[in-house]
Amino acid sequence: MSIITVKNLSVKMYSSVVLSDVSFEVKSGEYIGIVGPNGSGKSTLIRTLLGLNDIDGGRIEIMGKSLPQFSDWHKIGYLPQATVVTNKSFPASVGEVVATGLLGCKSFPRRFKKTDRDRVLQILETLDIAGLCHEQIGNLSGGQSQRVFLARAMVADPDILILDEPTAALDPVTRASFYETIAALNQDQKKTILLITHDSSTIGKYAAKLLYLDRRLVFFGNFQEFCQSRDMSHYFGDFAQHLICHQH
Repeated sequence: MSIITVKNLSVKMYSSVVLSDVSFEVKSGEYIGIVGPNGSGKSTLIRTLLGLNDIDGGRIEIMGKSLPQFSDWHKIGYLPQATVVTNKSFPASVGEVVATGLLGCKSFPRRFKKTDRDRVLQILETLDIAGLCHEQIGNLSGGQSQRVFLARAMVADPDILILDEPTAALDPVTRASFYETIAALNQDQKKTILLITHDSSTIGKYAAKLLYLDRRLVFFGNFQEFCQSRDMSHYFGDFAQHLICHQH
């Protein structure tokens, strides 16, 4: 079943076309790596899926509902870029930051219950950071901070997890560990993953499909199809194509 459908999508920013005639479908439980050069429209696509940008042409359906009618935003977890807290004196603990991810599920007055605290601890344990629950968020390393904000995105148990350059500020070892965590969420919990990355030579180890953008849809499909595509050979050249595909 398609959980996201994008049909002939066009988006403008300040009268300039950022995305043109983009169409694809994401099935429930798929892991999609979204790749493209700087300025290719990757973050614009994600922001449009989240209802943060206006649609200038085409349509988007999420879980069978067209934007802007879709309203079940708690079913989508979002990890934006640049989530590392640089203010060391920021007055919030890890547990408090993660708990804010539950606010979208609550009606007024929004109050936390014991079941919420239990859920926070559960998701911290899932991500192997339960020991950080009472730490101040500003004292964490980049890798720890990124896992905390991933926990915040996941704490409401969303069906879809959208990650925008989640490994950009991480060292290679921490980056690999983070990718393994995301892959486990996809495989073990069947979360639908959309992950933006500049790391095109790595994402093929983890994602099931590649979505390559350059203001238009250059390619959408699995990595074997990408590897065997003559069009992609002409577009990237043989070396870059096979560096991305991870098929041999």
